Amino acid sequence: MTKNAVVKINRAAINAVKGTFSPGSNLQKFIDMEVIRLSDSRAPSDTTNLRKSPFIRTYFGSGQVIYEIYGNPNGRNTWNDTTSLFQDRPMRGPYWTERAMNSGGRETLLLKIDAFMKRR
Repeated sequence: MTKNAVVKINRAAINAVKGTFSPGSNLQKFIDMEVIRLSDSRAPSDTTNLRKSPFIRTYFGSGQVIYEIYGNPNGRNTWNDTTSLFQDRPMRGPYWTERAMNSGGRETLLLKIDAFMKRR
């Protein structure tokens, strides 16, 4: 099962600064990589399969970061599993991308986008 997390960025603001923002552009690839990097500290690390999966499943530049959700034999869904005791909790656990973005990730991402656009 795959789960897509939505990170909304004001594309109009990016367009105003940097011409055309389109899927497949270097800027979109950069954003996809940064979302993975920022989310990595929050993703469950009981196995490394989940943390490696966006590098296998994501088409960089598409605007979608895809994690392959590997369930246990009982079929629990790692994305919204609030009952399990993940290693390194409470930092790591369910809804990792949303939690990373809500704890300063959006601001960090916007600063990184700004720095990326300035060096171009």
